[in-house]
Parts: sequence; C-alpha cells; structure tokens
Amino acid sequence: MDNGFTPMNEDEVLFVDRGRVLMSNPTFKVSEFLDELAQAVSDNSSDWSEDCEAWFDEGLECEALRLTSGAGWQRGRVRIRLEFAPLRPQERLPERSSARQPEPLGKPEPLTDRLRPRNIDDIYADEDDY
Repeated sequence: MDNGFTPMNEDEVLFVDRGRVLMSNPTFKVSEFLDELAQAVSDNSSDWSEDCEAWFDEGLECEALRLTSGAGWQRGRVRIRLEFAPLRPQERLPERSSARQPEPLGKPEPLTDRLRPRNIDDIYADEDDY
C-alpha cells in the first residue's frame, strides 16, 4: 500500500517547518535535498565512488526480489527519490498574490476613426480650420 505517495519532480519545492534534515532553510527544491543527501553519504563513506552517484541520478543496476508483484527476482535499476502524499487528495493551498497569473485579456476592440492615428498633413490641415 502506497498511502497516496507519488514521486516528486526534482524542480518541485518543499516547505518543511519541523523535523528538517540536511537542509538549513525550510524551503528548498527536491533536487537540492537529493544533492545534500548524496553529499552527506559521500562524506561519511570511505568507499564512495562515481558509480555511487547513480543512486541519485540515472539509477544503479541491481536485482530486486519483487514480492508484491509476484515477479520474483528482476534485473533493473534503483534510485533514491522523494515522494509526497497530500493530506486530502483535492486540497490545494490558495495562491499567493505574487504567484497569481494575470487574467487573459479580452478581444481588442477595433479602433474608431476618432482614435485612429493621423498623418502630419491631417494635423496641419485641422489647424487651418480654427
């Protein structure tokens, strides 16, 4: 059972007020967290190599014993990702004013003769009428 968790895109942003690990700021991109996690693991591992980077990028070749699908052992790739599950499926926080998109403009009205730009001869011709 996944409890509604879905993988997050690396460009998505999290705000974690309490219980933060690795990140000093409460707001950060998923990619920033994964980078910090990779750095923390590499700093604490004496046998870290470039191959280990695959845990956080394209995935590391492996074999997995898949019990829930009944597929048994399968060859594939594994990687570390963050997942998110909303408290309520339809819940969405209100947009902040700075993040609001402007409303689309309506169809422009045609110019009337009164508003239509005139050429220079028309301007001087009008002065003679005064």
